Amino acid sequence: MKNHKKQDSLFINTISPPDEVKRVSDKPVGNAGKDPFCVYDHKRHAVGSIIENEDGSKTVCTKDGSWQNTKQH
Repeated sequence: MKNHKKQDSLFINTISPPDEVKRVSDKPVGNAGKDPFCVYDHKRHAVGSIIENEDGSKTVCTKDGSWQNTKQH
């Protein structure tokens, strides 16, 4: 299975239910050995990756390695 090495390349992704992952960045934007990342479904996602929730809200991967809800207006 992929994504178990500490030095994995990180990509910005958009994740839609039920776990459909679309890669947004064509090239790696970081490295899991030195850059922050968030984990979703046992995979590493670069800062800026977005989870599109079923209710229309979005959750973004932040620089501290956590998923944070975005504010809706």
